[in-house]
Amino acid sequence: MFDKLFGRSPTPETQPHADAYELVGTCRWVVVDTETTGLNIRHDRIISIAAVAVHLEPDLSDGHIPLADTFEAVIHQAHPKAKKDNILIHHIGVDAQGKGHAEADVLGWFVNWVGDSPIFAYHAPFDKAMIANALKHVGMPEMSNPWVDVQPIANWVTRQSHALGLDECVEHFGLESIARHSAASDTFVTAELLLKLLRHTQSVATDFKQLQQLASQNATRIG
Repeated sequence: MFDKLFGRSPTPETQPHADAYELVGTCRWVVVDTETTGLNIRHDRIISIAAVAVHLEPDLSDGHIPLADTFEAVIHQAHPKAKKDNILIHHIGVDAQGKGHAEADVLGWFVNWVGDSPIFAYHAPFDKAMIANALKHVGMPEMSNPWVDVQPIANWVTRQSHALGLDECVEHFGLESIARHSAASDTFVTAELLLKLLRHTQSVATDFKQLQQLASQNATRIG
């Protein structure tokens, strides 16, 4: 999907380590999304992982998304689910699932690409749990990177009491999602959303730890 967004399609094994695109004087965060065989954290598996980097000024006053600093890979499924309703959700057909890369390879490339950057996601606990399970499945250690859920930040900014969905945020902030439930498209629009949210959190969060605390406190309040 990133080849359609940006006009190129690097293979995950050739994508540089995180440090390759880190700009002097900026901090690097990554925004992640997974597409899975279902929503059961215990039994379902990851089909694809996509991520984009967001480079920010130290005080979070400005940031941008470098088009070259992205990650996307499909994990090989030995027995792809051919159910039409599943494919209509994640848009990854049986052929694409069968031609994906080995799970251990994709996870190794992903961990290398992320480096020590903080990880953001919309409804992050789900993606974090799925990636942790996948790493355990292939005998790799759990990532030690801090995770932040973008959804509670969106709730704080909009002052909504119910947990906002990504589609609601896309509409509220006038964003455009090319293909919802595509990991690449959802990741990119979430990164754009994060940059918009940061403009509204400057009064209470001017560094990562403060933003992380804001997300944590609001997630607890919403319950």
